[in-house]
Amino acid sequence: MNKLKKALCLTLVFLFAFSGCERQESSYDKPKDIILADTNGMDFGFDEEDVNADVVFGENVDITFDDAPDTEDTSTGESGAFMTEQEAPETQVPETQVPETQVPETQAPETQAPETQAPETQAPETQAPETQASGTQVPETQVPETLAPETRKTEPTAVPEITEIKSGGTYTLSGTKKDTTILIDAGDSDVQLILNGVTVQNNNGPAIYIRSADKVIITLADGTVNTISDGSNYSVTDSDSTLDAAIFSKADLTVNGSGTLVLNGNYKHGIVSKDDLIISSGTLNVTAKNVGLSGKDCVKINSGNITINAGSDGVRSDNDEDTSKGYVYLYGGTVSITAGNDGIQAETVINIEDVNLTVTAGGGSSGYLTSSEESYKGLKAVSDIYITGGTFDLNAKDDCIHSNGTITISGGKYTLSSSDDGIHADTDLAISGSATELTVNKSYEGIEATNIVITDGRISIVASDDGINAAGGNNSTMGTGGRPGKGSFSFGNGSIQISGGDIYINMSGDGLDANGTLAITGGSIVVSGPNRGDTAILDFDTTGNITGGIFVGTGASSMSQNFSSSSTQGAMMIATGSQASGTVVTLTDSGGNTLISRETESEYSCVILSHPEIKAGETYTLTAGTYTATITMDATVYSSGRTGMPGNQGFPGNNRVPGDRGARKQEYQENFN
Repeated sequence: MNKLKKALCLTLVFLFAFSGCERQESSYDKPKDIILADTNGMDFGFDEEDVNADVVFGENVDITFDDAPDTEDTSTGESGAFMTEQEAPETQVPETQVPETQVPETQAPETQAPETQAPETQAPETQAPETQASGTQVPETQVPETLAPETRKTEPTAVPEITEIKSGGTYTLSGTKKDTTILIDAGDSDVQLILNGVTVQNNNGPAIYIRSADKVIITLADGTVNTISDGSNYSVTDSDSTLDAAIFSKADLTVNGSGTLVLNGNYKHGIVSKDDLIISSGTLNVTAKNVGLSGKDCVKINSGNITINAGSDGVRSDNDEDTSKGYVYLYGGTVSITAGNDGIQAETVINIEDVNLTVTAGGGSSGYLTSSEESYKGLKAVSDIYITGGTFDLNAKDDCIHSNGTITISGGKYTLSSSDDGIHADTDLAISGSATELTVNKSYEGIEATNIVITDGRISIVASDDGINAAGGNNSTMGTGGRPGKGSFSFGNGSIQISGGDIYINMSGDGLDANGTLAITGGSIVVSGPNRGDTAILDFDTTGNITGGIFVGTGASSMSQNFSSSSTQGAMMIATGSQASGTVVTLTDSGGNTLISRETESEYSCVILSHPEIKAGETYTLTAGTYTATITMDATVYSSGRTGMPGNQGFPGNNRVPGDRGARKQEYQENFN
């Protein structure tokens, strides 16, 4: 009971935290400093310059590309070979080099300008124009051997041109440019790039590389389509970073505006930020060989229309060194993700307030999960998941919603299809909110956690094993038949508490399976199970009490378990003999009033009913298909067709160990799809 109290207290803390969170609205109607309980100082908010695309940092400089191979815009910096984080020193241009004004290029070819023909006094260092530092003007034989591309394993075979931005401000890019890196090296300054119908493709590295800045904002100009692409095969490093994305940033990066960004991460990733990555607005179409959007410290999506097709994860935040980072926050927008692995992955927390989210992970629920080495989840968090609203269509080869810690759902509309669990939390799972609509159309187990608390919502579950399972276990455990996460059960430690909501379960295993305790104090629950051996409407280890609500369960009789005798609301378990699906179960009181009437979806041989009007000493009439009986309740919990004390082991022959379903799992594994 101590664990039950602890789980309930944790749930109340979660729900109180959500109900107490108030947005501090700015003039842009966006949240400020939203902090949830137990989130270790995570910043769930957006700054004004993130959400306002009209903010301009300093003077606006126009940069227009015309796809000329040697075009250089000196207003933005230098063009030349990108080497390392340290700029090429001036000594790389020998003082004995002949200035262009003294030896024209057509009159002084490289073989005609030997070192002895250009005395030092004729070519002082101060007279060498800056453009002599470009990669195209320094003869290859004059570049020191240690910097020659062929001796640098990280240097591309073909050196791209660099358009360099060295100072803060606003830069508007337009036109088309190939084999170019837009390099931002602005120290601690803020930089805004306005993409005004620009196409930048670099086959030999990132198309946009943010080496240093306090913050960079990429603004998508209204009505424009902008395309940023990298190549499919290159090797570039800078200091301690491997540059492996079409847009690679070492600073906080924001994308806003009302235009469109087409992003092609042909080598590995679409966008990588080693700090924060914020998508505030705009239309993004991201195609990536590996990860679509990656922000090490966090990924925050404020609004916009985002489509991601990723070879591995769709959205990822992976800082595992700071507990206040490594999170994903979705405040709004429409996001569609097709991912080879996880749809959204966070090293710490996933916090969702409102989003229209569609995810297909690992090919969807038509695939079969054979190994725990790869992850194919819709939403995956190492720490916790908080969801207060949104619309979710999640189709996953693995769990649709998964947390190694806790999950708190207090709103939203969900359509889930999984070849594993619909929702899984390693520890606690709480579902509340009258606006919550949760539909699990396909799953191995519908809802699974160590402690499950349901206080409200409309929940519909279709499961090939248990509907709601309080069992524990984790994603890394390989269970019977090779199915991940199906072999670890915590006998006696789990709990299911239901105090409200409208719950429907259609399962092929157990309806409510508590490897510990079951407590129902309210709500309306319908369980429809199969008429077959190792299944049960109810399955609990210690106690299964009902003190309120309405319960209607049909299923198999051989392993059935009635509510515990300590229940304070009347309950009955009746063996009806085999009855066909589509027949009606009806319970009336002695006055002819109908208390329960339900058409069944599956064949059954057992009925378990509980209703506030079922009381000890009263007489009732039960009709179930061809079966009719008059039942006088000789106790609060009544069982017919069995021996033993009410609520203990059910009908004769119920000698199974709770949670032992090896044979059934093997059969489902072979026939799951």
